[in-house]
Amino acid sequence: MNRLLTSLLAFFLLSVPFLAAQDPQEPDVDQIINSQLETLTRQFKLDEVQVFFVDSILQHNYPAMVAEINEARKTGASNAETFQAVSDKWMDATDNAFQQFFTEEQWQRYLKSPYGKEKKRRDKRISDRGGIL
Repeated sequence: MNRLLTSLLAFFLLSVPFLAAQDPQEPDVDQIINSQLETLTRQFKLDEVQVFFVDSILQHNYPAMVAEINEARKTGASNAETFQAVSDKWMDATDNAFQQFFTEEQWQRYLKSPYGKEKKRRDKRISDRGGIL
């Protein structure tokens, strides 16, 4: 189960730079969001209201992140750090939103999961950039 979750998280995080191309062989944004929603619902035993909030947050943040990455590409950005900063900004916003409605127990489990480990790495990157998202 841990390998599956780690694989899904890795796929989600690594797929961000490639979503702009939207190759027909790659899953679309809706598939990725639905997969994430199912995984989060199962792993953290979310209730119906929490599922609604997670879905709403993912439906907003993920396409917004992809749009910002596409905009950066259009302006000629090619530095991986630029795309990482955009990803960090939106993933941080997602984590902050989740923290607002997860129970304390769910949030602690989240922080101990691969999502939390990625959050810790992301927080370090943000700190290394001087807190700039």
